[in-house]
Amino acid sequence: MRRLAATAALCTLAHGLGVIAGGSTWYLFGSVDREESGAADIDLLILCLDADQADRLRSSIDPDMLGLPLDLSLMTYNEAEEAGAVARQSARKIYPDAS
Repeated sequence: MRRLAATAALCTLAHGLGVIAGGSTWYLFGSVDREESGAADIDLLILCLDADQADRLRSSIDPDMLGLPLDLSLMTYNEAEEAGAVARQSARKIYPDAS
């Protein structure tokens, strides 16, 4: 799956989740983001307001909904900041508005 297609599908998913995704930020990283051939999965980091939101998102997202398995990493904003997760993964913001 190409980055553009993955980004479009994930943004559609986020919008479709409505209030469940409200306040979260989604990042694509890994081989699909780098446009590598032979990607085995889609790596997605979702930063959440709190652990409850992370649990709701985890239970609402089917990891097999796209052509490749979705490898979900869900963290609170505080956890991500402490771990430097976005920078460490060279993650690309895709939702909300990637611009």
